[in-house]
Order: sequence, then structure tokens, then C-alpha cells
Amino acid sequence: MKILFLTIALSLFSILQAEESTSSKEAVEGTYYINAIVGNKEIPEEKKPSAFSPVTISQLNDGNIDVKFTIRKNGKCKEIKIKLEKTDNPDEFIIKKGKRHVHVMKTSISNTWIFTCEGMIKGELIKMAKLLGPNVDVNPEAFKEYQEFVTKKGFNEKKIFSPKQEEACTPEHN
Repeated sequence: MKILFLTIALSLFSILQAEESTSSKEAVEGTYYINAIVGNKEIPEEKKPSAFSPVTISQLNDGNIDVKFTIRKNGKCKEIKIKLEKTDNPDEFIIKKGKRHVHVMKTSISNTWIFTCEGMIKGELIKMAKLLGPNVDVNPEAFKEYQEFVTKKGFNEKKIFSPKQEEACTPEHN
């Protein structure tokens, strides 16, 4: 009888624990706006995008994430698609077969995320941290949390900038 009671108690405990973890785990999916960006290197003014379009993020069945957005380059609209491939760490993804690493961190604000990216570009280690939120206007609490995060990660808080937002453009298909 004690064994039966213990088995039932442990089963209930594990079910309750599983429900807690799934309900508190919010998925990064939907349309987001880049509310703030900071990098470890100065971005030359001519390389800085003048504005950012919304980012569409989709969770795939295999655990990977698709990211899509549009940019205007030389007067033409181009759609950018990036697949973030899952790793053994649930908050870490890779791009280009591991050449770049992306960490996804949930903030305490609903539907607001910090994406950190790092990788070698032209022989230099480049790191960036982006604050993504569901609205064009940044949530002040989320921004404060972002500032604390980037400071802990060694970024210069004075280099944070909030990019101008623009509507997504429609790419021309040839």
C-alpha cells in the first residue's frame, strides 16, 4: 500500500511539474520590432540600416526557428530568411553551420525577447544584442532590463541605439 501511494504521489508531482514548465514557457513566435541594438564594434554610418522592418519569427516542428524580414538596398526590396538551427541548449541556436551563434532570452515582460548573436566576420569577433518586442514603441521596463543585460555582457551601454521602424516592403520576384 505504501508503494502504491508513493507511486501515485510521484506521478501527480511530475504531472504538476510538467504543467508548470509548459505553461510558463512562452514561445518566441509572431511579429516583432527591433526596439534596441548594441554591438561590440562601431557600425559605420554607411553600413547602418536607415530603418528596420518588422521581423516575423516562426517555430518549426523540428525545434528550429525561421526568421524573416525585408530590407531596402539600392532602392530595391529584398526579403531575408534565416533559419536558426537548434542545439542541445534550448536557448541557443546556430546559423551557417555553427559560424554564428544566437542566444534567445525571454525578458520578464510578456512577449519581449533579447537575441544575442556572435560570430566571426572578416576575421573579427562581432557580437550584437537586440531587444525585440511586440510593439514599435519600446516598453520602458523591458528597455531597463535590456540595459542591465548588455552591461553584464560587457557591451557599452552608451552605444545602444533604437532604430527607426518602417513597414515591410514587397520584394520583386523575377
